[in-house]
Amino acid sequence: MSVAEENRGLNPEGRSRLKAKTALTIAIIGWLLIAFSLNALIFNSFPLELATPEWQLNLIASLISASPSLLIGATLIALSLVFDPSTKNLKDWNLIVARAASWFAIVLLLIIPLQFYLGSRVLKSQSNRSYEAINNLKSIAKGISAINSEADLRLYVASLPNAPRLPAKFDAPFPVIKQRAIENIQAQINAGSENIKLQKSEGLQVFLKEAIRNMAQAILMTASFSALAALNSKATNAFTKLFTSLLPKSLR
Repeated sequence: MSVAEENRGLNPEGRSRLKAKTALTIAIIGWLLIAFSLNALIFNSFPLELATPEWQLNLIASLISASPSLLIGATLIALSLVFDPSTKNLKDWNLIVARAASWFAIVLLLIIPLQFYLGSRVLKSQSNRSYEAINNLKSIAKGISAINSEADLRLYVASLPNAPRLPAKFDAPFPVIKQRAIENIQAQINAGSENIKLQKSEGLQVFLKEAIRNMAQAILMTASFSALAALNSKATNAFTKLFTSLLPKSLR
């Protein structure tokens, strides 16, 4: 006997209990799915580095990645009312989820410009660190240029952080050693400058790829959560009304 046939065999009170049980089960599964998604989101955010743009960008990516699961869980809770529209708990849960969906839609839209701002900060910070290393090399080359004796050269090198070990005796006169050192540092500066250009280009391409993908996903999720919030007239706000007005009439 199929489930449909079994339901037809139940009396009205039995069918009512079955619908209530089904509705509650669907709603609980929805809450569990939401809890599962939030649990993964929270633990992926550790260790907390709230002030760093890199951490903030990772949080945005995690939030967007968790959005589909959150949407499915919220949709299940809203769907439970189809089976049992009279239970107060289900109505309250539906209102909570709808209101959360309306505000989450706003958050998703706001993080689109935010991620571009944070991305520019990350790229700038990476470039600044590279330029600092090059400027440090330039400072060392300038310091060596001003040295006029082997003893002063050894003292200067020893004063540098992470100073290289010099041989007990050089294999060439001091002027030759001095010129070699300057040329070696200049070669490092040139190579570093080329690497900065390459890293900036590659870093920008990688970031734009991720940012555009996140933007598209955020827009899709914003539309989805706005549509979900619109199912409950008590949960809509000006933003969700505006966004759902852009949808086809059949979906409003």
